[in-house]
Amino acid sequence: MTFELKTGILDRVDGSAELTIGNTKLIVSVTGPIEAKIKQELPTLASLEIIIRPSIGVSSTREKFIEDKLRSILQDVIIRYKYPRQLIQVVVQFLITDSSNQQLIGKSGHNFDYTGNELNAAINGSYFALIDANIEMYSSFASALVSIDEDQEVIKNPNLTKLIEGKSSHLVCFNIKDGKSSKIMFLESYGDFKQEQLIKILDITSKECEFLHNKYQRKFINDKIKQDFIWTC
Repeated sequence: MTFELKTGILDRVDGSAELTIGNTKLIVSVTGPIEAKIKQELPTLASLEIIIRPSIGVSSTREKFIEDKLRSILQDVIIRYKYPRQLIQVVVQFLITDSSNQQLIGKSGHNFDYTGNELNAAINGSYFALIDANIEMYSSFASALVSIDEDQEVIKNPNLTKLIEGKSSHLVCFNIKDGKSSKIMFLESYGDFKQEQLIKILDITSKECEFLHNKYQRKFINDKIKQDFIWTC
């Protein structure tokens, strides 16, 4: 799997990350905490604004669905009471995707937008941008996408073709504590699958999330600490 990361690439925001996962490339920016508009202000918590921009064209209900799913994760992991009456804005700009904006019908017979790769990249990209912006969070988090083909084989990080041809697809986000997947923060499954297959999927994705954390997230945090702080005797 291709995994390329650059952070701090935008000047006029508090944090940013450019992430490439497989065939999906995006930039995530985080601005905040900043003053919230009156209609957005919450007396005891930070309000959270998520904006998803497609690689081609203008935003549609497809992007709104991704916004809602990403918000459900971030609002639970950000320590929002630390920033009362303020706003944290997360903007995801897709640069390259292998998905179509049109609805497709896979072999499973389900008619839906294949947004798994985009959402997976948005979740993982948001983590690095939030860390770059020094936003306090309860824990680390990571997500992984897998599919099950007609031979009942599990495919990690499937491309669009594999998603369409597969029997089912599964996107799982775990929070990470002490280097281990702790609990499920988000689970989205499409297609036909059995309970024992889902249990296997959860085991595989938990290991994938631990791999992402230990190989990429921890290194990024260590590098950021070294860059942001100068230790003197």
